[in-house]
Amino acid sequence: MTERMKHKTVTKPKVGVYGFTGCAGDQLLIIHSEDQLLNLFNAADIRSFVMASSNPIEEDIDVALIEGSISTEEEKERIKEIRKRAKIVVAIGNCAVSGGPQAMFANDGEFAKRLKQVYGEIKFITDPVEATPIDAHITVDYYLPGCPIGQPQTFALLSRLIHGASPDECTRPVCHECKLNENHCLLLDKKFCLGSLTIGGCGAVCPTYGLSCVGCWGPSKDGNFAQIVKSFEEFGIGREDIKRRLHNYGGHKILQYIKDLEIMR
Repeated sequence: MTERMKHKTVTKPKVGVYGFTGCAGDQLLIIHSEDQLLNLFNAADIRSFVMASSNPIEEDIDVALIEGSISTEEEKERIKEIRKRAKIVVAIGNCAVSGGPQAMFANDGEFAKRLKQVYGEIKFITDPVEATPIDAHITVDYYLPGCPIGQPQTFALLSRLIHGASPDECTRPVCHECKLNENHCLLLDKKFCLGSLTIGGCGAVCPTYGLSCVGCWGPSKDGNFAQIVKSFEEFGIGREDIKRRLHNYGGHKILQYIKDLEIMR
């Protein structure tokens, strides 16, 4: 081995993990992946991750993983500041990607009314705003859906980014994974299941145990929303119930898929 090779140092990509409004389940998923953590910390220089270290280093980074929706004026400014420092921004989890359950009433024009009903006349430390996904405020390079995110997808994405490659986007719906698991289709039993309209990656865990998919990984861009909604009506499910369940995890993203449906008006 030459002297030059002995003294050659490999610069690790700098990574930051940040949380906004949400349950922090996506950050916990990373922390609880004990079998992968050593590999991650060996391959990347984790500069900021408050759940793993109380001493974050806020500087220019290569990759920012961002969890949670934006729900205050302070968060609006903070997300923009992170974007300025990060070469690549990844929205992780349903809240960051779609707005989360806290955005289930997205754009209904009654945010101020609901806020007052819940909190009354109080002074907030920072002004609250209607919850939105992070791409409502900054440019997002990649999306990692999930509620919470899945370990295989998370570390596959991180591995590609750390090595300078682009991650693959999951395009298959939950229904595809249901078929692979040889599950009985719950739609045949006239149950409200969103598997055909939801991005896959979870392994169809709910239908595998006889529970309907609630759409927590967010809407699939290839879903036949008009046909499935029509089927739900034929099952005898009321319009308001259909709307509520579609919005539950769909947040802001579901709006673009159902805006033209008669049932949603």
